[in-house]
Amino acid sequence: MGLKQQEAINAAIAEVYGEENEGGLCCTIETVNGDGQDVSVQVMQDSINISPYPFEDDPLTRFELTGLLQDLDEPELETVDWDANIFATIGTAELEAEEVAELVDLVFVKILACEDKTYEIKASTEDLG
Repeated sequence: MGLKQQEAINAAIAEVYGEENEGGLCCTIETVNGDGQDVSVQVMQDSINISPYPFEDDPLTRFELTGLLQDLDEPELETVDWDANIFATIGTAELEAEEVAELVDLVFVKILACEDKTYEIKASTEDLG
C-alpha cells in the first residue's frame, strides 16, 4: 500500500492518539475514490467510521474477502455498528496509531476503491467532547 498515504494519515491522526487527548477528538480523513465519489474515514481513539460503506455484508466479512485482514497480520477488530450502503464503525481499541494509519490506507484502497499510492487526503480534527 502507499507509504506516502500512511505517513500522511499517521500525521493527521497523531493528535487523536496523543496523551493529552481524553478520547473526545475525531479526525476526519477525506479523499475522492477512483470513481470520483467523495469517501471518508473518521478516526477516534478506539474506532474508525467508514462512510459510505458501499456493501450489504458485515464489514469484517468484507475485510476478510478483500484480504485486508491478512495485510494487517490479523488484527483484533470488531464491528461496532453498520448500516448497509451508508456507514460502518469498526472497533480498533487493540491497535496502535501506526497500525490504524495502515488500516485506514487499506480501507481507502480495498474497501472504498481509491487509487493505490496516488490518492490525496484532506484531514480535519474536531473535539466531539
